[in-house]
Amino acid sequence: MTEQDTGRLLRKAANQLINNFDQFAANYGLTSMQMSVIDYLSRRHDEVVIQRDLEQEFNVKRSTMTLLLQRMDKKGLVVRKQALSDGRQKEVTLTNKSREMERLIQDYMKQQDNQIRQIFGQAEIEQFQRILNYYIEHTNEEN
Repeated sequence: MTEQDTGRLLRKAANQLINNFDQFAANYGLTSMQMSVIDYLSRRHDEVVIQRDLEQEFNVKRSTMTLLLQRMDKKGLVVRKQALSDGRQKEVTLTNKSREMERLIQDYMKQQDNQIRQIFGQAEIEQFQRILNYYIEHTNEEN
């Protein structure tokens, strides 16, 4: 096997993963990022989630998340309101419309994870996660 640039392979794999998520999400009039936000919020239904939490979770700029949430708000997927803890921040909650899709999205995400776990052992998955976390943390330090 020839040596390959891991960064290029990671980018290629990420693009494929996003394409797969987009194909699934399109069945429900969503993008993969909208689907991921719904998944994140549904897993934290007992917590107050502010926009900054989403920015950190998805490693995106405030302007990117603002645009995404505005579009989701217009589609009736989320509600944004002033956070009680910080008037400068927006609290983000799911609507009934997006709650109807929660189980479908969670099942899809679990199915994707199970496919990987059927092929690779726990030690390989943990090593891969360490590599991914290195890329995430290393990139954040440089920016």
